[in-house]
Amino acid sequence: MKLKHKLEYFLLRSVIFFINLLPVPVILFLCGTIGYIAWIVFPFRLRVAYRNLSTVFPELTHGEKLRVLRNVYLQFTRTFGLVFILHRKSLKKVIENARITGLDKIEQALRDGRGVVLTTIHASWFEAYFAWFNISGLPTSLIYQKQSNPLSDHFFVRQRERYGTSLEHLSSYDGMKAYQQALERNRLLIVSLDQSYASRGTSVMFFNRPLACAKGAAILHLRTGAPVFTSVYYMKDGELHIDFDTVDLPRYENVDEIAIGDISSRSIRLYEPWIRQYPEQWFSLFHRLWSKNKNDYPPVKRSISQIFFK
Repeated sequence: MKLKHKLEYFLLRSVIFFINLLPVPVILFLCGTIGYIAWIVFPFRLRVAYRNLSTVFPELTHGEKLRVLRNVYLQFTRTFGLVFILHRKSLKKVIENARITGLDKIEQALRDGRGVVLTTIHASWFEAYFAWFNISGLPTSLIYQKQSNPLSDHFFVRQRERYGTSLEHLSSYDGMKAYQQALERNRLLIVSLDQSYASRGTSVMFFNRPLACAKGAAILHLRTGAPVFTSVYYMKDGELHIDFDTVDLPRYENVDEIAIGDISSRSIRLYEPWIRQYPEQWFSLFHRLWSKNKNDYPPVKRSISQIFFK
């Protein structure tokens, strides 16, 4: 074990320890304050977030985009704090009382015995979303990217298991065989779509711009016949919502690029209305989705009034 990993892990656990000495409202206030300071002094990845927001909302003025982004930064840091206190009783109650739609469709698909390719996107309440699957008892496998620090990686996996052990973790390096086996065991397989895979992805239109979308969900459907679903999770009026729905797909005769592109396109475009409704809860605003070229993300001008006032 590298000394660097041990030091990073010690720092992580120290921060978590001190955070948990505080009441939840105080933690949320402090995280919001950090987000406000970051927005003023060091708005990380502002160029990327602004460019992505311009793709999602081409009709907004410059000032309107900055107002949305201000809320994005506040939400981002609050979510960062929630990751460390999700075990608190008040937050556990939020997860247990989550409003779920489309669960009947998920349960029917599992009764059919082929598993479910459950697509999703990166949103703020991802840890609550994962925890819900452990609480629900639904057999679920999550494709996730392991952290470089094995101690931290193990800690966050263990955190999710506070709520149960229904959620199985599969590394993004495990490969298609492991994912296909999860479906053969009649499990939900969570696959994120809102990532750019450059040369390895299939080109789809996402908010009227080409995106190199991951092929995995489409290939798994074509190989196994498992149905493809969408899932979104978000906070609304103080309540956690998780919505499931089916992706209507025709029958495909061949496993080829045309079929893969069609499935990926039909799936990812269903997330566009949600992103437009809850942009501040969409984490991938900070990711270089549509382009890896730094020149495509010019500087963002902000006046004093635009920084401090809505």
